[in-house]
Amino acid sequence: MRKPELVGAGLLGLALALAGCASAPPSPYEKAAGEYEGVLPCADCSGIQVDLEMMNMDDTGGAYVLNSLYQGRSDEPMKTQGNFLVLKDAGPQQMPTIYELKGAGGNTIYYLRPLDNGDLEVLDTHMQSIQSGADMTLKRQ
Repeated sequence: MRKPELVGAGLLGLALALAGCASAPPSPYEKAAGEYEGVLPCADCSGIQVDLEMMNMDDTGGAYVLNSLYQGRSDEPMKTQGNFLVLKDAGPQQMPTIYELKGAGGNTIYYLRPLDNGDLEVLDTHMQSIQSGADMTLKRQ
């Protein structure tokens, strides 16, 4: 093989390798990674200030840190850490994607539905939208 052909073949191989890397879509865990916050309704306080950080763990799993401050009841937020799962076609409405936050003991803390604008909707224990009239959204920061 002549030198110009060898260089051309090498450049073509490099271009194909780079194109393959660039075209990989983000994993559901990459899409979820970020910081979210909002105030959720509370039965015996003025609201629950929620600060949630979701982290991608090598595209095969996710971890989170959740700080919940019960307004008017406590000055210190309650901190919960754990893992989250990405559920596909889940719940009675077969939602395309739901994030399930799991506590240290394996219990479900929240079901969250990603919205088109990047925010998260808090769902009920049956993975359905909560029909209370209250804002059940955690906004991406």
